Amino acid sequence: MKAIVLSGTRAEERRFAPSEGGTPSLQDAMRPSPLTPVAGIPSLVRVLGALRGTEAIDRGLLAGPEKRHGQHDGIVADLLAAGDFEWTAPASGPAQSALKAVQQLDTWPILLTTGDHALLTARTIDDFCTAAAAQGADLTVGLAPHRTVAERFPGLKRTRLRFADGAYCGTNLFYLHSPKAARAIAFWASVQANRKQPWRILRRLGWRTLATYACGRLSVDGALVALSRLTDCTLGWVEVKDPLAAIDVDSPADLAVAERTLQCQSRSS
Repeated sequence: MKAIVLSGTRAEERRFAPSEGGTPSLQDAMRPSPLTPVAGIPSLVRVLGALRGTEAIDRGLLAGPEKRHGQHDGIVADLLAAGDFEWTAPASGPAQSALKAVQQLDTWPILLTTGDHALLTARTIDDFCTAAAAQGADLTVGLAPHRTVAERFPGLKRTRLRFADGAYCGTNLFYLHSPKAARAIAFWASVQANRKQPWRILRRLGWRTLATYACGRLSVDGALVALSRLTDCTLGWVEVKDPLAAIDVDSPADLAVAERTLQCQSRSS
């Protein structure tokens, strides 16, 4: 199967692009990008290395980074030199970039992940793809138990999805089994477009579903059934046991944790 790696620039970084004469905030300026070195090796290079080490993945597409980045010609050109991955310009946001890339590949199944997933391993990818393929859903997401993530990285803030059957963290691993998966990505894009008008999102999700979630009575399966109805495609999930899969390097704290983890792995090997 092929893989899509989302490596586009964040909206706030584009808004404060030097070519536009803007000045990024300190917080934006400190945010790592897929080209940021993590223990000496850019995150995107690590992700491509993991994908190339799998049994599941054969070739793919990089959605970004944008060519105006100074490091693009060197790092990305080296990544593309092998010929197994191609580059495409990112769209206005991650969902839009994913939808564009899916339409460009038009082959199934597809693994979708991100370029800031510096701790991703080939074994995790293979295990996820095997389990997701067995599910048979149009789109399958990977979720890591929050408990194992908190035990492995105490004190690190992670977004926690609280369900009746446990709390989970996202892993930025998505298995797109059929063309219907594009419907879920289009829904994701519409949610992002309405992020400044949350009432529109709430109306689409349904007050009953949201109330059930808020009361802690909504299961993971129940949430995906509700979303399946909204997106007109079947959604499934796989439990990802490796807590490293829940760490994407998009903040200085994440970068520090990722570097410590890789340095410890290097010493132990």
